[in-house]
Amino acid sequence: MSIVFTDREKCTGCYACIRNCPSKAIRVREGLAEVIKERCTACGTCLHVCATGAKQVESDIGLVRQLLAQYPTVIALLSAPFPAAMPEVHPRQLVTAVKKLGFSEVMEDSFGAELVCREYARLINGNKGKTILSSTCPAIVAYIEKYYPRLIGNLAPIVSPMVAMARAIKWKYNPEAKVVFIGPCVAKKAEAQDEKVAGVVDAVLTFSELKEMFAARGINPESEEEGQFSGPKPNLGRLFAVSGGLLKVAGLSDDILLNDVINACSKSYIVKTLREFAEGNITAKFINLCFCEGCIDGPVIDNELSIFKRREIVANYTASQADPAQTERDIQQYADVDLGRKFTSQSIGLPMPSDEDTQNILRQINKVDPRDQMNCGACGYSSCRELAISVCQGLAEVDMCWPYVLNKLKTTQEELIQAEKLTSLGQMAASIAHEVNNPLAGVLVYAKLMSKKLAADGLPREEALNYLSKIETEVSRSSGIIRNLLDFARQSEPMLRVIDIRQVIDQALPLVAHQAQLQKVEIVKELRPDRCKVTADFDQIRQVFANLILNAIQAMPQGGNLTLHTSVVTEEEAGGKKQDWVKVDIQDTGCGISKENVRKLFTPFFTTKERGKGVGLGLAVAHGIIQRHKGRIEVDSELDEGTTFTVYLEAHNEGSS
Repeated sequence: MSIVFTDREKCTGCYACIRNCPSKAIRVREGLAEVIKERCTACGTCLHVCATGAKQVESDIGLVRQLLAQYPTVIALLSAPFPAAMPEVHPRQLVTAVKKLGFSEVMEDSFGAELVCREYARLINGNKGKTILSSTCPAIVAYIEKYYPRLIGNLAPIVSPMVAMARAIKWKYNPEAKVVFIGPCVAKKAEAQDEKVAGVVDAVLTFSELKEMFAARGINPESEEEGQFSGPKPNLGRLFAVSGGLLKVAGLSDDILLNDVINACSKSYIVKTLREFAEGNITAKFINLCFCEGCIDGPVIDNELSIFKRREIVANYTASQADPAQTERDIQQYADVDLGRKFTSQSIGLPMPSDEDTQNILRQINKVDPRDQMNCGACGYSSCRELAISVCQGLAEVDMCWPYVLNKLKTTQEELIQAEKLTSLGQMAASIAHEVNNPLAGVLVYAKLMSKKLAADGLPREEALNYLSKIETEVSRSSGIIRNLLDFARQSEPMLRVIDIRQVIDQALPLVAHQAQLQKVEIVKELRPDRCKVTADFDQIRQVFANLILNAIQAMPQGGNLTLHTSVVTEEEAGGKKQDWVKVDIQDTGCGISKENVRKLFTPFFTTKERGKGVGLGLAVAHGIIQRHKGRIEVDSELDEGTTFTVYLEAHNEGSS
């Protein structure tokens, strides 16, 4: 598993991580974004932008607890930005709180920054050749090793402050100690496992994990007494956490006129700076690189303070603790600690697809014509072509294109409406077959009587007319039923016009009347005589009511009452505007629906009916139709007492027509 991973239960497919990942290390499968371990640099950008918390970090809490339980000396190494990460806690109170977790000592890794920055000063001042790239940010190191391996020779062969301080502890201070680094950086977890510098940092906690451990033990750092840091004392090294801190501590100038030093901090600068440098367009002597705006901007600092406020806190803490003489003595003591390191290429470039393959994907999402390529960025990629290339590379899916999906959904929705209509039609047809058969049987009887009497003694004119009238009535009734079925079944373009809800209900009822009769369901109409007009598509609204009435009848297999009630209600909307709604209640006295199932009723393919009795599309389709008409459906149900479906549609304002 990658150090950064996706909790698929929380991922909503918003693609914010894809949009912001500088390494394009996010792959979409089945609509959900997952981290590609081989491509990820653990910069933590996706943690910042994931609003649902789906992007998470591998926790070392279990490992740290194991270390504390098994070893007598476990040293906590606090990263330089800790005063800004927990501003409500005095630094020395934090020392006591950390020791209460079981740590034997607490040190500042800023002393490692003192050692590292001096090494940078020597390297840069003595360099007369190629441009040097800083290697203090592990995310930068991983990015260059994976995406710009040809620049590895430019990386400063110097460890980070974390590794420098851990080496000082394990190689000189206490070789028996275990070291746990605590900081704001996800990439430090990867760095601790990097075989080129591994073996000195035993575990890495983020500040969030530290707070989690405090909470689990009931420790409140703000109420603790002040303790003392152990180990060698830093001075200006505490400023390393601030953007440009390395330059300050190393005594380097980033004077614009000299143009010898570039301080490139933050994701937006890094990608462009490295690309331009690789192309030979930047010739500075030293480029200080950091994926964040300094460590005070680390992805796992969970407070809302601005960068400037955090910088102020760190600067004030540095000034209050300054003891240059002591720091100088400590540096001399640890001057022989090896600060060197090496780098290796981990190139993972993806092959570019052919233009033909890219065009095939663009054709699939209807983006072949450049005029159709809106480059809206909703998919997470900057252009439609970039999305198509990523699909070919296996990083993306065509359904990430929102315009394509919306068009597809519109077509699918229309097909679902028709499919559900035909499903309902099949259920109704079985019931109506008997309804149609009754008048046809009557027609046959009267026709035979007329034939018999005409063949015998003749048929009086008045009696013949009476028979013909009855035949005409029965045929008309059958014709009306068949016409209603055909009207219900036909597929037509939505047509909005002013319609009367009472007429809609009156035309929907004959489709289900016989079903109600068979199940001994009494239908009661309480239809308001006026103001029941809405602007809607007659056929679609009739489909809604036919489905809702049929569902209500089927919920009463032992018989019961079905009440159809219309009314007009007025609701106050945002801004004080009032809106009139035509309200239709379909109330049954059936078996009712559990609270758990009520929440799922409008989910496609969810059904409480027996197998073969329904596919679970009726309510979903009805809900979609009403939503498109800017209305809503509400459900109120009690088990064994019945259910009421309430449909709200905007009332037609006679004055506006």
